[in-house]
This record gives sequence, C-alpha cells and structure tokens, in this order.
Amino acid sequence: MTVEKTIRLMMVDDHPLFRQGVRLYLQGAPGIQLVGEASDGNEALEFLETKTADVILMDLQMPGPDGIEVTTRIKERWPQINVLLLTSFGSWEKIMAALKAGASGYILKDADPDELLAAINAVSAGGSYLGNRVTAQLLNHMDQPAPSPQQQATGEPLTEREREVLALVSRGQNNREIAEALFVSEKTVKTHVANILQKLQVKSRTQAALYAMKNGLVQDGEAGE
Repeated sequence: MTVEKTIRLMMVDDHPLFRQGVRLYLQGAPGIQLVGEASDGNEALEFLETKTADVILMDLQMPGPDGIEVTTRIKERWPQINVLLLTSFGSWEKIMAALKAGASGYILKDADPDELLAAINAVSAGGSYLGNRVTAQLLNHMDQPAPSPQQQATGEPLTEREREVLALVSRGQNNREIAEALFVSEKTVKTHVANILQKLQVKSRTQAALYAMKNGLVQDGEAGE
C-alpha cells in the first residue's frame, strides 16, 4: 500500500483575512499541512532558516521584498522548494519576472478553492501550474516572441519525442506521469526535460510550458491540468 506524502505548505501574504480564508479551507484538505505563515518576504526567509516547506504560496506584491525577489532568493538557497504565485490580472511583467526567477506556476487570488488545491498538488509533484484564465493574456504580454518549433534559441530543433514530452510538461504533468504516459522510465523523461530546457534556453519547466502554449503544442484548456 502506497502512503501519500503530506505536502508541507507555507503561505506568504500581507493580508490577514486572505491568509485566514486559505487556512480555514486547508484545514479540511487531505494531504496538506500548513507549516507556516508570513506577512512579508523577510518573515518568510527567516522562517526557512530554521524550518522547511515543500510548497510556498507566494503573493507577488507585498511590503518590503516582493514576491519576485523572495522567489529568487528561495530558489538560490533552497532550490528543492516549489513556489506557487498568487496574482491578479494586470501583473504581467511581474508574473513573467517571477517565472524566470524559478516559480513553478501561478494562480489568481479569486480562484476556486478546489483549483488552489489542484495547483498546490501539481507543483508539489514537480509539475507546473498555469491558470487557464490568464495564460492567453500573459502570452500576449511576453516581451520577446518565442522561437518557432523548428528553430529554437540554440539552433537545434526538438525531436519528436521531446515535443511529446514538452506537450505533457505544459499540462502540468510531473516526470512520473509523463513516464507512464509514454511508457518510458523516469530517468529517460528527466533526460528529455533537460534537453528541452537547454535547447529552448529556459530555466524552468514553467517557462518551457509557456513556450509550448505559445507555439500551439498544447490545446487551450489543457495547461496546468
């Protein structure tokens, strides 16, 4: 019998009422343990000096260091921690900056609670989560157009298998799920993902997923699911 791992979640947001609402919802959520809360980035970094978390629910706009700076510092110091951004419409540049800093995805603050739980589970498992309601708008606000599927930044095209893996990555699937879908080993999937990131010259699975959606390798409604 497989024992499901409990996800240790930390929440960083400067609005007490929002934190309270999430806290009350998570009390009945299976497999989630809220291990800490912080009202700003400095508190979050101090917490992580003595304790740890698997996923951090990170507000983008806070007093002091914002979510971008805190995400950058977390990924540099604790790369194993996955960051899920809390955002709202209109923060396109900030969203892109945080994704480039290593965040695993984003979700709107007014999202359905069940969507929040799905996003937490996705990034905890090593996948990505891109909220469907803002993905199209975000892609339209990207500063630089992505290269075509035939000509990536390195000049080396993706193989057919790499394109299949990229499509599954863009749906938020982790390495184990991709391996099962393609009937290959997780080690093989890791190799494909590393090659994809290198060819596209991006730092994270989430950035690769944005590339896949911009180039039509995943259909609308599939991202992050």
